[in-house]
Amino acid sequence: MNINKKTNRPVVSILMLFGFITILITGLLSYGLRYNSLLSAVHTVFGLAFVSFGIFHLKNNLKSIFHYLRQPSGRRWAWLSALLIPVTVIGLLAGLPPFQTVVDAGYALKELKPIDRQLTETIYTRFEQQGKNLSIDIKAGKHYSGPGAVILGVTTTGIPQMAVWIEDTKGNYLETLYVTKRASNSSYLQSLFGGEEVRRPEALPHWSFSRGIKSSDGLMMPTSAQPIADALTGATPVSSFDLRTVTDVKYEQVVVKFEVNRSFDFNEVYHRNAFPDDAVYSGSGSSAQPSLIYAASLNLNGGERYHFMSLIGRGHHSGKDGKVHQDLSGITTAQEMVSRIIVEVL
Repeated sequence: MNINKKTNRPVVSILMLFGFITILITGLLSYGLRYNSLLSAVHTVFGLAFVSFGIFHLKNNLKSIFHYLRQPSGRRWAWLSALLIPVTVIGLLAGLPPFQTVVDAGYALKELKPIDRQLTETIYTRFEQQGKNLSIDIKAGKHYSGPGAVILGVTTTGIPQMAVWIEDTKGNYLETLYVTKRASNSSYLQSLFGGEEVRRPEALPHWSFSRGIKSSDGLMMPTSAQPIADALTGATPVSSFDLRTVTDVKYEQVVVKFEVNRSFDFNEVYHRNAFPDDAVYSGSGSSAQPSLIYAASLNLNGGERYHFMSLIGRGHHSGKDGKVHQDLSGITTAQEMVSRIIVEVL
């Protein structure tokens, strides 16, 4: 047994050293740069490897550790270390300094960095289609995420639901390029606890009505029984992202639209009791500010390569219609969910 320990001690120590260096570098990069799937994967793999080798390290040093714990100073450090875990969790949940200060500093670093597509999450849809390639670069604003649903006394972080689609110049729907997973099949958070399927017609009403497909319950949004195809969907990105997609429409001039909505972003106008007689708005208690709609006109066969999407209006606050309502009075933080959207014709 002693021979085995002497044999694996240097191996474990060297592997842990290189694992620690890799985790340190990827952790610092993740803290200061925007989300990158490769960087996150490397950090996760080496983190798991580091834990695995840590088990062997503990096995090799159990006697020494128990010796330290028998000493008064060792016990004090053990209790202090154990106490730091709940204190840190509570500090982060409550947004208290210095915990929130560290988090805010990371966000500040991310915002100081220019958008680099190699450092931004990339989502691919319609990858099996043949046609014109598009890149839609969406930069998250300071209110992209915020307080969400309260689950077991804990306030979750809410992130938006989104849809991107193409219309012709007369406003006729042609095809969907991307929609977030929960909006594609009504798999919203509440439905995780069982019961009836959660329906949120107020989430993306302009996109829902534009599709023109009515479900069996009379609503224009998809259901779990009739979901949007997986090739058009994806989980909601946690921050800025680049949508890489393909359109095969037979039109030269088209309009790309983007609709975004985040629950629980209440304000003085769109508060919980703003529409007490509206069963949809007041029923779930999460509707808040209505969806916002952005658009850009582009020529798929020439002309400009880059196009900025402009805010053209909002959806109905409870999804009763699919119109673009141009009155934006009362819309505050919702206008800061995204700071800019650029469509690139590749």
